[in-house]
Amino acid sequence: MTQTLKNKVALITGASSGIGQTTAIAFAEAGASVVLGARRQEEGEAVAQQIRDNGGNAVFLKTDVTNQSDIQALVDLAEIEFGGLDIAFNNAGTDGQSGPITDIDDSAYEGIFDTNVKGVWNALRVQIPALKKRGGGSIINTTSILGKRGVAGMSTYVASKFAVEGLTKSVALEVAGDGIRINAVAPGPIMTPMLENATGGNVDGFNAIIPQGRPGTTDEISPSVLFLASEQSSYITGHSISVGGGATAGFVTG
Repeated sequence: MTQTLKNKVALITGASSGIGQTTAIAFAEAGASVVLGARRQEEGEAVAQQIRDNGGNAVFLKTDVTNQSDIQALVDLAEIEFGGLDIAFNNAGTDGQSGPITDIDDSAYEGIFDTNVKGVWNALRVQIPALKKRGGGSIINTTSILGKRGVAGMSTYVASKFAVEGLTKSVALEVAGDGIRINAVAPGPIMTPMLENATGGNVDGFNAIIPQGRPGTTDEISPSVLFLASEQSSYITGHSISVGGGATAGFVTG
């Protein structure tokens, strides 16, 4: 059964590259009108233009998810341009500073938590009222396989993603009776500019902990997001789908 988002309006943060860009294009190809938000304006505008060039409907607004008024403006844009909001993909995130916790300063902590946790918290607070106006909808948050397991040297990032997992489950319970579903997708190492930056270009450095032995691609994440956005997942809420090559299943030996 082909997933369709015809006549739906979808909002995507972190849409200028990586998972956000690929998923925005996939939403448009499935029939949705898309509202894109990201801090990088030139790159975000280019994604919106690519969608329009391929016959889709897309608008972009420069957005910093740490600022709730920016996300409110993005939701307002969805209502002005396309009449409302049905789907939100809260994908903006940062990996921030890594290292032993004793080496992490306050500014690094704040930078990670402001984007990864407060950004989702801000988004949920303005997206939920908009979805209620439509009689329901679907919200998908990007977490990580590192929101399910600890990793030495990445404690602050890991803690932020555990927090998003908790937000997802808790708020899903709050709005289940309103026809709003809230779920998460938890990627493993994915070939994105963020991964290249975090690894200094050595993207194969995580292969030893991935049972499938390789990083994933953004095209391997977007189908799970579309599934959670569509009516095919109508009886799923408060759930997190791991898309990490088996990394959350256990340990590889031998």
